[in-house]
Amino acid sequence: MRKYLSALILTLGLATVPVAAHATPVTYDLVLTNVIGNISGGTGSFTIASAPTSFVNSYTTLNGGLTSMSFLIGGDSFNLGNAISNFGEVDFFLGNLVSVAYAGGTSNKSVNFSLNSGGLFYVFADLDNHEFSQGYITSAVSTAATPEPTAILLFGTGALGLLGFASRKLIA
Repeated sequence: MRKYLSALILTLGLATVPVAAHATPVTYDLVLTNVIGNISGGTGSFTIASAPTSFVNSYTTLNGGLTSMSFLIGGDSFNLGNAISNFGEVDFFLGNLVSVAYAGGTSNKSVNFSLNSGGLFYVFADLDNHEFSQGYITSAVSTAATPEPTAILLFGTGALGLLGFASRKLIA
């Protein structure tokens, strides 16, 4: 009977692993602070499919990791829909944002982001309105990943398995 109970607990634990591995999207808010130019700066945000978990993480529109990105600067809106080839990328090193790659706009309005000398910098130009801004980007997590409830179930089934194993040793 104990063998069947142990097998059932193991099966339930293994069945919940794919559910527990389900990722929660994380949104980062960006502030664009003007250093040079006649525009005061702007704001933006991007959402990635899951929180950075390894040494180096790269999220792009090509690998599906970057799900949204938008910026508002100089009264102009930019998003992945008006990015060159609908491409955007964000990179993390040890869980810290180190790169935001975006280039887009229209023929007269453009914004570009790049990593430069260890800091995140942007360049904005609106040729129609003779507006220009160049500065740095700061970021903050606005939507943090939440713990998965099935992780508790995994822990609980593992604890039950250990208790069952320990009680078997005590009885024998």
